[in-house]
Amino acid sequence: MSIDAKKIIFRRLVREYEFLVEDLRDIEQANTEIKDSFMKSLNEIDQDGILQTDEMDNMADDWAKSVKEHEDLEKESNKHPDFKGLFRKVVVKCHPDKLDSNMSAPELGEYKAIYEQAVSANETEDWAQLIMAAMKLGVEIPESAYDQIESIENSINKLKEKQTNILNSIAWTWYKTDNSDSKSDILKQHLDFMALITKKQN
Repeated sequence: MSIDAKKIIFRRLVREYEFLVEDLRDIEQANTEIKDSFMKSLNEIDQDGILQTDEMDNMADDWAKSVKEHEDLEKESNKHPDFKGLFRKVVVKCHPDKLDSNMSAPELGEYKAIYEQAVSANETEDWAQLIMAAMKLGVEIPESAYDQIESIENSINKLKEKQTNILNSIAWTWYKTDNSDSKSDILKQHLDFMALITKKQN
C-alpha cells in the first residue's frame, strides 16, 4: 500500500473514530437517565426485595472487579517510542500547569479535556485517541502513526462494541418499547431472571 493511500485511509479512520467518540458520549449520557428510569420502575414492582439482597450486591461487586481487571490488562503494554514522543508533545501543550492563566474558562476546559483524553490514551496505548488529541492541538503526527491503521481499527471496533452493548441492553429495550403492557412484561421477566440468578448464588 502506498504512503498516500495509507494517509487517506488513516484520515478516514480518525474521522470515524472522532464521530464514534462523540456519539458514544451522547449514548452514555442518555443511558444514565434510561437506566435510572428502568431501575426505578423495576424497584416499584419488586415486592420481594430481590434487588436489595446481599447476592445482588455481591454480583455488582464481582462485575465491577472483572471490568477493572480487564482495564488493567489493557494497560499492560510496551509502548512504541513514537507513541511516547507524541504523548509528550501533546501533554506539553495542554498540561493544566502549563496553560496561560489568562485563558477564558471555555478554553481552559477544552485544553483540560484534551489533556484527560491524552492521559487516557496513554494508559492503554490507544493511538486513535492520542492522534485525535494531537490533531486538536495542531501537533505534527509522526510518519510511523500511519502504520497504526490496524490499531485504530481495533479502537473503532471497541467503541462500536460499547455502543452495541448499551443499545441492546434490557434497559434500552424497555425504553424503546411503546406498548405499556409490553414494558411491564419486560420488567417482570427481568425481575424473574434476577430472582433466578440470586437463587443460583445460594
